[in-house]
Formats: sequence, C-alpha cells, structure tokens
Amino acid sequence: MSGDPNAGSAGSVDPATVQTLSELASALQRLRGSRSYADLDKAINPNHGREAPRLLPPSTLNNLLRGKSAPIRQTVTRFLTACGVEGDAQAPWTAAWERATTAHLRRPIGAVRVREARPRLLGVHASIQVDGAEGELPTYVPRDFDPELRAAINAAAEHGGLVLLVGSSSVGKTRAMFEAVCAVLPEWWLIHPDAADIEPFRALADAPLPRTVVWFDELQRYLDSSHGVPAGLVRRLVAAGTVLVATLWPHEYAGRTLVRAPGRPDLHANDRELLGVANVIHVSDDFSPAERRRAETVAGDRRIRVALDTPDTGFTQVIAAGPQLIHHREHAPAEQCYGKAVITAALDARRVGARAAITRDYLAAAAPAYLNPVQQATAPKGWFLHAISYAITRLNGATSALTPVPAGMRQIAGYEVADYLYQYAGRVRRTTHLPDTAWQALVEHHDPGDALLLAKNAARRGRNGSAEALYRQAMDCGNSSAATYLARLLAKQGHIDDAMAVLRPYAYAGDGYATFYFVPLLIEQGRLEELPQLGNARAAHAAVQFAGVGADQGLIEEALAMLQPLVDTGEAQAAEGSAHLRADDNQGDQPSSTLHPLADTNDYSAARREVYALAALDRIGELAQRFEAGDWLAGERLADLLIKHDQTDQALDVLRQLADAGDDSAGERLVNLLVVHSRIDELEAEVAAGTAHAVETLWRCTVS
Repeated sequence: MSGDPNAGSAGSVDPATVQTLSELASALQRLRGSRSYADLDKAINPNHGREAPRLLPPSTLNNLLRGKSAPIRQTVTRFLTACGVEGDAQAPWTAAWERATTAHLRRPIGAVRVREARPRLLGVHASIQVDGAEGELPTYVPRDFDPELRAAINAAAEHGGLVLLVGSSSVGKTRAMFEAVCAVLPEWWLIHPDAADIEPFRALADAPLPRTVVWFDELQRYLDSSHGVPAGLVRRLVAAGTVLVATLWPHEYAGRTLVRAPGRPDLHANDRELLGVANVIHVSDDFSPAERRRAETVAGDRRIRVALDTPDTGFTQVIAAGPQLIHHREHAPAEQCYGKAVITAALDARRVGARAAITRDYLAAAAPAYLNPVQQATAPKGWFLHAISYAITRLNGATSALTPVPAGMRQIAGYEVADYLYQYAGRVRRTTHLPDTAWQALVEHHDPGDALLLAKNAARRGRNGSAEALYRQAMDCGNSSAATYLARLLAKQGHIDDAMAVLRPYAYAGDGYATFYFVPLLIEQGRLEELPQLGNARAAHAAVQFAGVGADQGLIEEALAMLQPLVDTGEAQAAEGSAHLRADDNQGDQPSSTLHPLADTNDYSAARREVYALAALDRIGELAQRFEAGDWLAGERLADLLIKHDQTDQALDVLRQLADAGDDSAGERLVNLLVVHSRIDELEAEVAAGTAHAVETLWRCTVS
C-alpha cells in the first residue's frame, strides 16, 4: 500500500478468510477505506476526459461493494489496482474472488481445491533427505519453460484445453506442472482419475462442471488402460472449458503420434487424435545455465546444494535419487544378490509388458532365475523377505527400486518399479532375454489385463509356449483379438487345424479380424462347404481377396470355385468378384486381382491379407512395388523373401529403409544380418547412424 491517507487498513483485511460474496464485498469495502467512487475511477484511469468511458463506473462499484452480484475478474483487479494493491499482492484477493464466485457450484466427485492438493499424491517424486532440510519437498527452482507453461494453463482456463509436458523420468515435469496449476488456478477444483477406474472422468465428461482441472500424470497409464481415455471425451471436456493437464515420456509421445504406415492397422488412432488436441511443451533432461543460477539463489535448502554440487548427474535426477537407484541394483553387496535378483525380475517383467503391480508370487517364482547355482543352493532362511526389504529400501529418503502398492490396510497388492530405474534398464537390458523360469512365472502370475501384451512380447521373442498360454488366458478374459494372434502363431508353426479351431467360434460370431484369417485357412484346406455357413459380408470380402491372389497366378477356375459357394447363397460381393474374374478371363488378359481397388479404399485388413498372400507366393516384384509405394508391411515381407533367396544386399537395403523410418524391429534384423555375414564395417556405420541395437551388437562382436 502507498501512503495515501484515503487508504484502508490493508493489514487488518485478510482475503484468506473470504468464502462468500458478502464476505468478499465486506473485505473490499474495508480495503477501499475513505476513497470515493470518483477517486477509485481516477486512480485506475487518471487521464480520462469527460467523454471517455469510466473503467469503474458507480453502478459497477456499487454492485461490487454491496455484494449484489458476482463481479468479473477484471473488475476486481481494477479495483485492487485503484486501491494500490498490484502485482503478486493481488493473488490472495483473486483467489478470494474465485472462492466466493464459485461457492454455489457443485463440487466434482472426489475433487479437492488445487491449493489443497498434495503433490506427492499427484505423482511428484519424493526428494532426497539431508540433515537440516525442512519440508517434504525442496524449494521449487523456477524453470525456463514456466512462463510458457503458465500461459498455456491460463489460455486453457479461458477456453478449455489439454496442456502436456513431455520429458523423461525425473526431469521435474510433474513438480513444474503442480507449481504452475497452483499459481494460476489455486481455487479451481482438481480431480485425479485412477488409471484403473476412469468412471469419474467419464461422469465428468457427461456433465462437465466449471472451473475444474483434470490431472493425468503419466498419461500413458491412462491410454494403455483396458478402458482407456477416448479422444471424444477429451474434446467434450475441452469444449466445456475444462483444463486437462498431463505428463508423458518422449518415446511414448513419439510412438503414439506416428502416422500409421500403409498396410498396417492403426493401433494408436485414438492416442494420436487425443494428443493432437494438446498444447505440448517439451522438458529438457538437464538444467540450463539460467536454471542453475536460479537454483543457487535458493541453495540455502541443503537438498538444492547437494544437487548443484553433483555435476556429473542431472539436477532433478539427483533430487529424486535416480543415480542411487542404479547403483543400488548394479552394485549390490554380495550378500544382497537376492535383492538384486528380485529387482531385476521386476524390471524384466515390466519390460515385456507387465503394467499392473508386480506380485510377490511372481517375484518369488522368478528371482531364482537371476541367481547362479551356488547362490540358489546357499540361500539363507528367509532370503525372499530380505530380498524384498533390500528392494524397497528408500535411498536418501527419496525413493526405492520397488514401491509397495496397497490392497487395504496392512496389505500389499504388489510392487511398482521406479520409473527412472525402468527407463535406464530399458536401455541397458533391451536385448537381454528373459530366463525360461521368468517367462513361466509370468504365465502363472500376472494381471489379466496384461495378458495380451505379455503374449505379444513372448511371441516376438520366440517364446511360443509362453505366448500360447498367455493368448489363451487373454481369450478367457474376453479379449477376442487374442484369438487372431494365437491362430497366427499356431499357423506359423504348421498347426493349421488348431489355428482353425481357435478362430472358428469367433468367425461364426462375426468377428471381423478372425474372419479375415479364418477364410483363407478354410480355402487352403479345401473346406469350401463352410464358407456359406459364416453368413456375413466379411467372409465374402476375405474370400474375394484370396481368390484374387489365385487369379493373379492364372488359377481362374480355382478362384471361381472358391467363390461359388458364396455366389450360390446370393452374396453380392462374391458375385461381383466372380464377375470380375470371368471378365478378365474372357478378355484373355493377365488377370488383375480385385484386391487392389479394395485395398485402395483404406481397407487395411484386405491390404494385409494381400501382402501375406503375395509373400506366400514368392511375388518379390509386386511386394517391391508396394514397398516403394510406402507399404511397410510389404517391406518386411519383402526382406524375408530376399533373405530366403540369398539376395543379401537387396535385403539389407530394404531393412535400412525401414530402420531409417523408425522401425526398431527392422533395425534389429538389419544388424543381426550384418553379423551373420561378418560385415562389421557396415555394422560400425549403423552404429554411427543410430540404428536400434547396433551399439549393443557391435559391443558383443568386439568382446567375443
């Protein structure tokens, strides 16, 4: 306040006590003191002339100071400025205005005021603890991106929006988001949906409430949930003025925003649409020089001092004890080999698709696989309890390798792996195979919601037995897509009858993917009499595609025979396909498969079917044409055929193109092919190009 004799006694006015409109009006009246309405208007607009509009007209001031109606924010800030309250000093008053003007609104289920939210419950990492440090978290060091972040939240508060921070684990994303939301929207309601139960979020989307923040820390957990977060609900909330805030790891953001490759199913269509709504801000892994200078100004907090004095590791990583986590696992004392085994078993389970809490049963069953025979034979009594104790030991008072997940009072549902340690292990153990015992433990002890992802990873790693068991468990839980994956796995091993037995009930029930895989198997096995029994257009579509491939080989009569059972039932698509084939045959030209126009109409299942059929028929030229047109799946199958026919240079060229486009599996195949042919110079070039797996493979070749 200035020395204005008209000033009210600001020291006696505490805006923190204001809860209602009448209390706000009374507090503002005391702040006004003896100033007249004309004094207030002149203070805010000293150069206004007789004809100029008044910024604080008497009617507005009368409503404001008598609490007749809810004032707008601009009126309050003008009034505060007129009373000499400016800059940061206005924040408690605008917070009071927010409370008073929203007191009558319904509170969202499970919501708290932003200013009352507990940062640790929102995902802010625990901090290292040192002697003399006070408080749960260290003093916040302002970040370079704070102005951009707070401006984005302000804009979202005006019109609704999704604000997303993208950065690696333990770089300060969640703390920065928390501080920004508290600074900009302290009186708004905040809800933090559970990734396993987003029904409150859906309820909010059905009936949006004003001045509400939805907090999604680690957005990938919500996108990977069995129920997921539909992009449509996010758009509805944004349109209703809701502020949504989230964090995401860089590789998750990159993988979910890639445009679908031609010929591949669009697995991330929803995620890409949702992320397209976001205002994205990227967070660096390291503190900038300016941020370190700001940290020096608050280094009276000894935790800040410790982080600043550890130059070989990132500032925020030190605060969250990230390096200690790595040391704790990699350099465990000899007697703690059992604790290291438990931690490693948990890391590997997470790496191959275990997203839910990792159970004690799994850890007890898998850990022995990470011990040598002597360690197993000489394990002390109670080794597992000691191992768990080592794994959950808090380092520097901040975090632990494994964190217990509660299942009620004094009950543990399982354990979560520290994000920083998981990201590190994902790099250094990426090409390390899980032991057989660990796979068996996953088959026997996993969350049902993780079964499909675990099965896919088992199949990708050649663990066919584990993959089959996991696919069947996913099917038992009602996941129909698992049936298609299982059938493909069985067919690849030559178990055609078993594959058909898996697909048959789903195809007869009208499942599209199952039908597209089931129909070619029926035709290949000569069981044409079953086609009409399927009784759906998808079956006809699949039959037309497969017949078209046969026609391209000149097998017109055979192709027509494939379609005839469906033509006899009056299936229009089969009749049309048959007519096309007869027309081509009558013209004496090389038949042109009906697959091509169907694939060009964005029928990705048909395109996939054609690619697999062309590969089965060794049609290298046509696969090459498709690959040149941008079909990644055709490129993968083309590489297979080129390798099969000893055309190594051509295969390497195809795999390089796929790897350069971001296909990590192609990168792995590329470097493995180079090793098989002892082309170490080219492998070194792939290392320089950053091809996936090249560094690890070259290292293994060097040491061997």
